[in-house]
Amino acid sequence: MRRTSLAMIAVGAFLIVLAPMIRFYVYPHVAVAPENQRSVTGLEAKGATVFDAASLKEIQTDLAIEVNTVGVANPPEGKVTYVNTTVTTDSAGSMVAFVDGRKIIRGEVERMTFDARTGEADPKAEGDFISDAANTQKPIHYSGLVAKFPFETEKKTYNFWDSTLAATVPISYVETTKIEDMEVYKFSQVVPPTKVDEIQLPVSLLGGQGSEQATGEMMYSVDRTLWVEPHTGVIIKRVEAQDNTIDYQGVPQITTTKAVVTYDEKTVRKNIDDYGSQGTMLNLVRNVVPQVLFVVGLLMLIGGIFLGRRKATPAPAAPEKEFAGAHR
Repeated sequence: MRRTSLAMIAVGAFLIVLAPMIRFYVYPHVAVAPENQRSVTGLEAKGATVFDAASLKEIQTDLAIEVNTVGVANPPEGKVTYVNTTVTTDSAGSMVAFVDGRKIIRGEVERMTFDARTGEADPKAEGDFISDAANTQKPIHYSGLVAKFPFETEKKTYNFWDSTLAATVPISYVETTKIEDMEVYKFSQVVPPTKVDEIQLPVSLLGGQGSEQATGEMMYSVDRTLWVEPHTGVIIKRVEAQDNTIDYQGVPQITTTKAVVTYDEKTVRKNIDDYGSQGTMLNLVRNVVPQVLFVVGLLMLIGGIFLGRRKATPAPAAPEKEFAGAHR
């Protein structure tokens, strides 16, 4: 019995010590964005309105967007560096170039460095840039969240990077919901019509008369909704309603892009398959396993002490029988 008591005390103490080690040592080593990231994200916009530079007219078309993400080797300590190559193709014949037989109407490359745990961009990182279809690279210093949310995402407002504005915009928690059986946090970000550039066009295209050039204001707006798996911080689903125009004298005259851009079904399905199991594993390592080990360890420790005390306490002695006839 004494050996059983000591064994229970030893195992209980071990489990109590092991519980915080898993929570505070093992978890931080597994809850990191991978350096060797390799992924392809597909997006689509059905029935989008875009401005065709060849015909100088607005046209309706379906857009397909492909984002290839590659991790850069040897990033700064505690950081990861990803390069995103975005290619947008249409179905209507407007194009500026061919790449592997595909009609390209827009191309962009982004190099970004961010914290492997929090997802926060490193504004001091050297070498980050944004480039366009002409491969013109513009050095940039990112801020806020750029590719993912933190591990163990909270129900609060974050600053989320907008590449068109080259600035962060608050994105707010809306509700907890589900995509199939996966629990996700829904976030919303709204950018009202904002001037991002100017362009010289014939005044006739801007609602005026004559052939002289006039200055139009390029306006950008978006209503962005993200569904985030909270344990991994990965964006499972994305929907962006864009409405971009060229304004003249404060009035929209040309629609450059009006589209609802969403992750395609294949991408959402892959995200659920890949990150659902990862989220479950991270939750086990961070929350469930440490709590279970601590409770079991505490019960074993208390049980072992109780069992040992019962064994060590001697039984009370039986009273002696009085000698018959001692009193008359």
